[in-house]
Amino acid sequence: MLLIILLFIWNLTESGYVYRIFKKKHLLFDDRFTKTMCMAITMISSFALALYLELLLPANQKNFYLLPILGGLFIGWKFGAIIKAPATLNGIYNGTLGGIMGMMLGVVLQNPALCDIPIESEAMIVKNMYSLAIFTACLHALISHFIRYSIKV
Repeated sequence: MLLIILLFIWNLTESGYVYRIFKKKHLLFDDRFTKTMCMAITMISSFALALYLELLLPANQKNFYLLPILGGLFIGWKFGAIIKAPATLNGIYNGTLGGIMGMMLGVVLQNPALCDIPIESEAMIVKNMYSLAIFTACLHALISHFIRYSIKV
């Protein structure tokens, strides 16, 4: 679980850094470019952070089941608020959708029997969980790097 906590902190820091740069430089670009960049970072950030929240939260606590979706909604709202009003709804939609997808992947990783995936041992479940968590972190870092590179002026 320590690895998932570190990946969560890394992706959260990366998202905050991209948000800060994007907020500072968004007036230099047209609305179409800004909307595309916001959609890309919103979807992957909310997906990754919802996945990590789902893997970190206890499975038997029903009080926290909406937390990954609300996290995605918040990310979408923050990035969507950078652009004009109609795009705020687009950011909220993409953030919520990424949060739902990350939550669903996290639930299936913890219990593969939900999708009739035959898993023989607990060790294989843990191996799949860590490998997909690392893949998601690398994908988030790659997209964040592309966005930082495209914003560089």
